[in-house]
Amino acid sequence: MRPETKVFQDKKLSAKFGGSAVPSALAFSGSVPACPNGLRCGARNTKKSRETCFRLPESRFRNREKIMKNRTYRYFLVSTAVTPVIFLLPSAYAQGAAGATQDPALVPAEEVAEESQRTLGNIIVTAQKREQRLNDVGLSVQAIGAEAIADRGITETADLVKLVPGFTYTPSPYASEVFTLRGVGLYDNALAAAPSVSVYLDEVPLAFPYFAKAAALDVERVEVLKGPQGTLFGQSSTGGAVNFIAAKPTDTFRAGANTTINAFGGVELGGYLSGPIAPTLNGRIALKTFQGGAWQESTSRDDKLGDRDLAEGRILLDWVPSDRLKVSLNVNGYRDQSDPLAPSLIRVAPTDPSLIAPGFDLSVPASGSRDADWPQGYPMLDNSFWQVALRGDYELGDSMTVTSISSYQDAGIDQQLPFSGTPFPYQNLDVFGNIRSYNQELRLSGDAAGLNWLFGGSYEYVNADDHIRYDQSIVSNRQPIPFVPAYNSVETALRHSADTYAVFANLEYVATDALTVRGGVRYTNSEARGTGCSFSDDPGNELGQLFEVLQSVVKGSAVPSAPGDCLSLDENFDPSNAALDLEEDNVSWRVGADYKLANDVLLYGVASRGYKAGMFPNVAASRVSQYAPAVQEKLDAFEVGFKAPLARNLVQLNGSAFYYDYTDKQFRGTVLDPVFGKLEREINIPKSEIMGAELEILAEPVDGLRLSGGATYLDTKVTDSFQTFTSDGDPLDAKGSRLPFAPEWQIVADGEYAFAAGDAREAFIGAGLTYHSGDNSSLRTSNVGAPEFDIDAYTLVDLRAGIGSEDGRWRAMVFVKNLGDETTWNTVFRTIDTFFRYQGAPRTAGVSLRLEY
Repeated sequence: MRPETKVFQDKKLSAKFGGSAVPSALAFSGSVPACPNGLRCGARNTKKSRETCFRLPESRFRNREKIMKNRTYRYFLVSTAVTPVIFLLPSAYAQGAAGATQDPALVPAEEVAEESQRTLGNIIVTAQKREQRLNDVGLSVQAIGAEAIADRGITETADLVKLVPGFTYTPSPYASEVFTLRGVGLYDNALAAAPSVSVYLDEVPLAFPYFAKAAALDVERVEVLKGPQGTLFGQSSTGGAVNFIAAKPTDTFRAGANTTINAFGGVELGGYLSGPIAPTLNGRIALKTFQGGAWQESTSRDDKLGDRDLAEGRILLDWVPSDRLKVSLNVNGYRDQSDPLAPSLIRVAPTDPSLIAPGFDLSVPASGSRDADWPQGYPMLDNSFWQVALRGDYELGDSMTVTSISSYQDAGIDQQLPFSGTPFPYQNLDVFGNIRSYNQELRLSGDAAGLNWLFGGSYEYVNADDHIRYDQSIVSNRQPIPFVPAYNSVETALRHSADTYAVFANLEYVATDALTVRGGVRYTNSEARGTGCSFSDDPGNELGQLFEVLQSVVKGSAVPSAPGDCLSLDENFDPSNAALDLEEDNVSWRVGADYKLANDVLLYGVASRGYKAGMFPNVAASRVSQYAPAVQEKLDAFEVGFKAPLARNLVQLNGSAFYYDYTDKQFRGTVLDPVFGKLEREINIPKSEIMGAELEILAEPVDGLRLSGGATYLDTKVTDSFQTFTSDGDPLDAKGSRLPFAPEWQIVADGEYAFAAGDAREAFIGAGLTYHSGDNSSLRTSNVGAPEFDIDAYTLVDLRAGIGSEDGRWRAMVFVKNLGDETTWNTVFRTIDTFFRYQGAPRTAGVSLRLEY
């Protein structure tokens, strides 16, 4: 189906080129307008960021038959376009100088039409909260369209690792997701721990990982913004932001359906309906469900795990009562009752072998891609989320708009999770609680005399109730004092709320036809308060007895405790809850400049500062001090880059180099308790740095062939002396350590060739590649290696092939993911008595079908 279009006219721009203005279609999907015969897609209107078609004088076309029509010329351009970057900018400038004196009539009409329809670099994005061509945005932004999302099987945010170099996904034992961009990310288990990489749906924040499960449902595209985005997107986006753009309601009736079935019995079924409801009201409803597909196999018995039971839905309403006012309502949510991912055992390493259950040390480590283990009948999820978002845009004049975005989110979490990679009920987790949040943004934007401006303010309220219960019945540190009975469980509860206020501004000025400068600033104030409590509600009160003995040993007396009482010891060694309070403010900023060479090559430089809010940890704490918050982290970023359309838009080459100065990076660290041994605490790494470079290439060298590739190189390290422990409890000075979850190299590539298959059909064949170099999940140095936490390098290859109609009404595909059946993992964890990891999916084959009406 053809995309919805907007129509623009620009008489001044047409007059400049000696012709009459005609309307041109600019697709919402981001493609540049395809100008009819006799028309040319002209220069960009820098004030409105638009392309316009012109009717040029007929004399401009009279000599077109004299122009070479041999396509070999275009293929030659492609073969010479991908040269070393050091030669790119001078050659682009030279090409532009020559082109500046070339009469437009010397360009064949058929090549003008083809060039105007190519979308490399011309996708329309909203990275700066307004529509711009991707090649006009002086930031590192990767935009992925709906077709690529469908073909590569992107069904949730974590799948973006296949398409975005520098983006990593780390599963956690608490079934929450950890996203990292360019080495910047946060691993934490609290339900309402703000991430370092924020996720949005149509600029509405999905502030916590549990909110973002269904963000990829029925989307038009996704934009991945790399580097601090604090000025426009707020704090907690130090690593970057992922903005999903939902497919919008249409003014004509449309419908679509899709289904995927894989070899493990997994079924994905979805669809949408879109169209007019009333003369000024359009709507769209999208639904999707995932069922079955268990692929994990127990290493101890004939059992499987991994069946999905996930339902997602979204309703969109667009009301346009006048030319100046548009109101959009988004109601969305999900219900997830799937099997959780089970751990895969690396090895058993008991702290006290005498207290381990019989046979525990005989648990079988994982060796294959499907190997894992869990207590029979235990794992389960019952998570839900819903959101209501209301957006209003009102044009106060031809160049000024006021925008209001309001949203309310509610998530309920109830999970029973295995925690060892063995068939024993070892430290099984019950994770439960809820998160409620409200967000409001109000902004005023406009443009005049080459200046685009935006001013606004925002408010966020969060309330969270977070509980984790650990089954300690066979953990080897459950009886640290021999004459005190072993305790069987411990529960930790974190209840907190926060208010965040911010004001922000952003200016962009087109100084000349080639030079654009910009600057932005945001002031943020946040106030958080709460309580933390570690306790046991076992009727025998064994853990309470243990803490009474500890008090008596240290101070000669004890405060009696009952089941359910808080037991963490304060500075006086009395049992107490932790009264938490954290008030912080910060100023994030960004300045930058873009310079356009001829032939549309963009050079840019940007410097920015971003902050991530401080946070309260949810930990099993023997001391109240373990609940102490990690303060806000600060990231100063410096980046230079280029965006170069080459060979008449047959090739798009983008590159950047960056340096990050990291202060107080938040990190889930280890503390050693004299009684309980290795425990967790949220800490700040005082100083660290990240240096890196990225390269991206997209090409359409011949009709039907699309190629893309990207690579990210990272050099990360802790730069100041910092005394801490490895994840295994070994002491180390972390200076010189690489940051965890930041592989040195990440490479992605994809290619597809489509060709006519007769009778208005088109066949295609494609392949994708994902490479991650070796990594680590713990701080480590040359003196303290922590080899148990190694993450091996891996290469994944996906294949696909299929057939569809030329008009896009149907498309059928067969696919194989992880062709080589590689065993992969992105993290390693240490419990008191085991090492385990979470493994990626094995080789998976399947078929899919998409229908559009």
